[in-house]
Amino acid sequence: MNKADPYHPTAAEQRAAPAELFLVQLDPQHVVDGVRYDGSYLADEVRTCGTMRETCPVCREGRLQLVLRQKNVRIAHLFCLECTRCFGAFLEDGRPALIE
Repeated sequence: MNKADPYHPTAAEQRAAPAELFLVQLDPQHVVDGVRYDGSYLADEVRTCGTMRETCPVCREGRLQLVLRQKNVRIAHLFCLECTRCFGAFLEDGRPALIE
């Protein structure tokens, strides 16, 4: 563990043992600016930043996409393109995995 900063592991520590993420489904209204429409939540101009190793825990079909804060995004999160659900990612000790 990085003794100088225990909350930020060194590069060698990160490569040695990738952290297991615990996913919590988030209400999209709390994560992204948008509007409810016919049982859906619609948001404009949200860009994903890459595909993660994790698959969606709900639909089990889609690989989760990383969404960082941007114009309409209030909280960095993971997003499933298949079932359009949002997830917060947390480390084993409860700290957020997506720190900005």
